[in-house]
Amino acid sequence: MKNDKSYSESVKSLSINEIKNDAAVQEMLIDMIIMESFLTTKKNSLVKEIDEALDNRNKPLFLKLSTEMNALLKQFGN
Repeated sequence: MKNDKSYSESVKSLSINEIKNDAAVQEMLIDMIIMESFLTTKKNSLVKEIDEALDNRNKPLFLKLSTEMNALLKQFGN
């Protein structure tokens, strides 16, 4: 299943009344914010590690980290 919208875009598409009146939507919104924060932090960490692997010419580590980054980007929707 392809995710065309990021978490932020999905949240923006919800109406304010839906968020205020539905506890389940509020819980989902909180989960989405936490997940987006986790994914952003992990993505930034991987970028730094990939840069270091490139600087050190460590091809096996670069390939491993690149594979992790590709999987993360699929999860992240980008």
